[in-house]
Amino acid sequence: MNEPGFETATILQALQLIHNPSTSNDERRQASEFLEQVKTSPNAAGNAFVLARDDAQLPLVRHFGLSILDHIIRHHLHELDHGQSDKLRKQVIDLGISVKETDPLFIRNKIAELWIDLAKRSWALDWFDLDQLLCGLWYQGHVQQDFVLTVLENLSDDTFVREDTTAILRGKDLNSALVEIFTSPADYSGGIKVGSVTQHVRSGQEGWLRRISECLNAYPSNSASEASEKATALRAMAALRSAFGWIMSSAVVSADCLSAVCNCLMKQDEDLLVATLDALLALYSRHNFDKPEMHALIYPLSQPSSIAILQQVYNWSIVDIDEIDSGKYTISKKISELVSLLSDNLILYNPPSHEELDLAPFLQFTIIIAQHQSLIVSIPAVHAWAKLLQLPRWRRSPIIGPCVAPLLNVVCSRMIQYDQVPESDETPEVRFVNEEIEIHHERTGFFMNYRRLCMTVIDWVCYTHLEQAIEFILVQVTARLNEIKQADAASDISSYRRISPLSLQADAQFAIVESAFKGFERWQNIPSNDPQSDDSGAADQQLGKHLRDRIKSWATELLENYQFRDPQVRQRMVKALVEISSRALQKDTAFALTVLDYILACFLPTLPDYPVYTDAVIDLHSYCTAELRRLAIYHADYFATFYEQLTSRFADLVNNVHVDAKVQTDLKAVLFLIVQRAHTDRRDQQQERLWTFLEPVQASWESKAVQDCLVDFDTYARSQHFHLVAPFMDSMNARAIEDWATVENNAAGVELQQQMVDAFYRLPLRESRVLLSLSTERLAPGSQEHKLIVELWMRLIGTMLFSVLRLTSYNHQLHDPASWPDIKPDQIPIIRRILRDRYWQSGISEGSMNEFHQKVKSSKASLEGFASSVRSRIRTNLEQCYSIIHTLGKLGEEFYSLEKLPAMLAESLLSSSSSLSPHHLSIMLAMLPKLIEDCPPHLRSHFLTPILTELLVRIDAKLTTEWANISQKKSEHHEGEDLKDEMRDDSVLRQTTYRAVNMVAAWVDQKREEQIIQKKAASVNGDGANFSNGAPTQSFHDFVLSNQSILERLLVFIVHALTYKDTKSCYNMVIAAQRIVPAFATPAAAAEQYAPVREYISDEMVRAAVMCIHDGYYAEYQQYYAQLIAIIWLYYGLPTVLPGPATGSGASAEITRPALTNTPRNVLAQLPGMTDAKLVNAANDLLKEGIAGKAKKLRAIILKLLDGVRGVRISELGKIDQTGGKGRILELYKRREGVAGMEGAGDGEMGAQQSRRIEHDGAQYAGIGELLK
Repeated sequence: MNEPGFETATILQALQLIHNPSTSNDERRQASEFLEQVKTSPNAAGNAFVLARDDAQLPLVRHFGLSILDHIIRHHLHELDHGQSDKLRKQVIDLGISVKETDPLFIRNKIAELWIDLAKRSWALDWFDLDQLLCGLWYQGHVQQDFVLTVLENLSDDTFVREDTTAILRGKDLNSALVEIFTSPADYSGGIKVGSVTQHVRSGQEGWLRRISECLNAYPSNSASEASEKATALRAMAALRSAFGWIMSSAVVSADCLSAVCNCLMKQDEDLLVATLDALLALYSRHNFDKPEMHALIYPLSQPSSIAILQQVYNWSIVDIDEIDSGKYTISKKISELVSLLSDNLILYNPPSHEELDLAPFLQFTIIIAQHQSLIVSIPAVHAWAKLLQLPRWRRSPIIGPCVAPLLNVVCSRMIQYDQVPESDETPEVRFVNEEIEIHHERTGFFMNYRRLCMTVIDWVCYTHLEQAIEFILVQVTARLNEIKQADAASDISSYRRISPLSLQADAQFAIVESAFKGFERWQNIPSNDPQSDDSGAADQQLGKHLRDRIKSWATELLENYQFRDPQVRQRMVKALVEISSRALQKDTAFALTVLDYILACFLPTLPDYPVYTDAVIDLHSYCTAELRRLAIYHADYFATFYEQLTSRFADLVNNVHVDAKVQTDLKAVLFLIVQRAHTDRRDQQQERLWTFLEPVQASWESKAVQDCLVDFDTYARSQHFHLVAPFMDSMNARAIEDWATVENNAAGVELQQQMVDAFYRLPLRESRVLLSLSTERLAPGSQEHKLIVELWMRLIGTMLFSVLRLTSYNHQLHDPASWPDIKPDQIPIIRRILRDRYWQSGISEGSMNEFHQKVKSSKASLEGFASSVRSRIRTNLEQCYSIIHTLGKLGEEFYSLEKLPAMLAESLLSSSSSLSPHHLSIMLAMLPKLIEDCPPHLRSHFLTPILTELLVRIDAKLTTEWANISQKKSEHHEGEDLKDEMRDDSVLRQTTYRAVNMVAAWVDQKREEQIIQKKAASVNGDGANFSNGAPTQSFHDFVLSNQSILERLLVFIVHALTYKDTKSCYNMVIAAQRIVPAFATPAAAAEQYAPVREYISDEMVRAAVMCIHDGYYAEYQQYYAQLIAIIWLYYGLPTVLPGPATGSGASAEITRPALTNTPRNVLAQLPGMTDAKLVNAANDLLKEGIAGKAKKLRAIILKLLDGVRGVRISELGKIDQTGGKGRILELYKRREGVAGMEGAGDGEMGAQQSRRIEHDGAQYAGIGELLK
């Protein structure tokens, strides 16, 4: 080593300075610069090889030498001539064949990494003896075997599992070569075409599947084997695990891999058992076995002898919650998942005969697993049963019968709503899940999914084994309800809790009954000509009658003998009875009347001395009216026969129980529903009676009192007493009180609260919303019923809608404290604090969610309770307004064609929304998608143009500003600062962003639009009108992209949204952008008219994508940004082959369209280190793939092009281990729709535009390079 830079002592000193935490920044920078000079010196490869090869050097120095070689292979191999490349390869090979046991493991692994990186670039290209070298090392000892297995495993992962840019660009040759060396010639002949010669890369006849299997077979049977042998066995299993994900099943069979792997199940070593199960999981996750492969791979592991071994291992692995052995617990989870996968594969075909395969032990084993105290272990087995029972050929098999009782025992015992159980609960089912799933909403999702699966099992068991299962369940539930009844009788109202073990147990029992009767309903609804059904003659009729009589008898006994005191239990019983009436006893009107009587008897009197109990009773009143509506829908014809008596009973109820105005409105709505839904030939009389409900609503909206208070914002705010809030808070000295919940509200505050409530009820908002919602629910557009309702509501829509829009605008304005009447500057912070909602958020808020709810409820009489009531007035007003606007869309064309409506909506609903917080903006956005989707196609231009334009402007301004504020706050952190408020704001902003992005992305999703159209067509009955009226309509996608006003704002929003710091939202925006790009590359869109659109996409969108690829935050999603860049460049910046006009023979000739713009290339050319040669190579690679190329290949081309930006190895950022077994079960089961990072608050509180200019003046692209420096 002649070069001074390669003095070992100097290199060692520099490395030590870098790794020493006490080194100054200046010294660390100088050391890094020195090592960078060493790395780029002319003879770096030769000197690095000497350093790495010299055993006398310290491992740190040797590793540095290896790192230099790694850098050369990854970044400069293509620059070397043939001689240099050959020399480098020989050096790397020499390092590999020289590995020995005394080398540190990280050195051996780094050398293996060099082999892997070199193989991905040149093996099967100009290097063909890799397999021969590996085979030569294989028989030398455990260290060499470990080295070989490391190379094979990681080469397999990079080629087939990870999205490795280099491996993807190699494509078929590398894939084929790897398949060849893993298999025998009998399974795959292989060979790489080099000119006219086929070059084989396999060494020997066995293939690595066979060699690795033989290695495992030779592993000692005792658990006290040498550490080196165990390490080799683990490496071998890991290599098989990787190969099992892609290798052909026939090769697995011929190499006898299954036997070798399963033999390791009998070796009681936790590490080896976990590795073995991971390999089996990889094999059986494939779901593409044909019948012979089923016999060779699935049946052997499902036979009784194999199940006995698995059960032995499983029994050994069972742990207690107080003494969790993590290794054993992991084995339990993996065995459960394995059994679930075996079941999934078995049910793809008909059940085997007993002689072919005895499945009884297998099915019994799944039930044993389902019984595990950990629901995480249990859920794959329960899911397996849920899927099996949904297949007729399996659920009717004789082997299922003996499993019914034990299976029902398991799922019925697990029907508790575990997500409602306090986190401090000591039951193992709760503790196991709480220990493993820390995020609250994910834990909730898991519990809900588990319960849903249990319900599915009960449903299908009762459908298939009808009489046996229903009788079993009724007996079990009756016994449990007797226990609940005794506990309820002994309960003390003074210590009442809304969520208690008693109410949860009652909920579980009623949920079991509902699931069972759902199965019975399914059985009753089988058409007589259904080939799956049994004989539908007298026997079935008799069975149906017998079961209905049995169910009615049970339900009648329930009504007569179980009078629960707990309002929550009563609530649950009411729901169950309505379910029975609407499902199992659909046509039994006498039973429906009995249920009606029971519901009316549930309007218990409140007990003011017990506030918690009283709140539960008030909730029960609201719940009962909702269930009355549901009952009335099913039995409207029958209830209409005693309509007058029912009206009288409702009036008596209001007078005797003194229910609030909300319940009175809901009872009136029940009567309205009965009149509307009852079948009658006297339409005029029906219409007249319905109008008697709506006429008072119209009169109320037109009244002088209401109209006077809506004259302007100031008058409205005063009429609702908002001008009195700030003076009251001043009188309480609120600004000096840190915790308002500690200060009791006084008489003046209580009086002001009541005044605000009374003022709210003087507006006919809620009554309008309830009647409108009920009257339009489940009505087919164009049907006679729908036409009648449209005619009625159009009589009062003028005054009502205008008033509702003004109310919406006024309540939006109330979110700006400075706009409140008589507000003083020093009072604005108090109002802003009042308007700040309270949330419980997992990982941010203190205590559990239930504790938070309890804390909120207990503060109702405090100053914080007063603030909450003020917030609720604004929130409730807006929710009612949003609901009315949303529901009016169901009136159809008559609503959407109103001439001035679009401008009014855009102004009152959207333009006024700038003062809304992200959370309240999210609530508003939730209302819009349905309103937008339901607009008739021929009215879109009229109705949607001003609305979508304004909407995009508002959400872009709000979200871009809020994300900028969040970034600013994060940059100003101080040590020890409490970040809970910032974390909360960040969480809320993510949810709002996600909702906005999903809404916008749906506009350009043509597949989703097709699904919506099909759903609407399916929901229209014989009387209904066709959605498109039979005429061809423009798709929503085309409407949005052809409307210049909307398109301009859409593109600006998408570009901004690509850079929001929320990866879920960004991913959806990338997909939306990819859907938009092709629309402006078609021959019809190639005109100059759309040139500005292409320029903006090619400039601003590519810039945004490049910046995100460069930003480490987006590391795991950068491949999608790269794909977007590739698509833009392909469609706009490169010549494209398009189908030409049809010839005389009817065929169409292809034509090559020149590039539409050079902007994508020009933007990329400004990146640091970018060269013309790189751009030319990337362009050629993209052209070779074409617009129909594989996504992985397209993004790999761009990622390779951008690999050197600021020295950041973009292709390596975000590379994660996708093969680990951890979390596999949880990731599948802990998700649920609608769950975000924020939970609803207990007090009911849930419920400056920065745009870039579009430049078309030919400006240069200087600046993007600066941004990356």
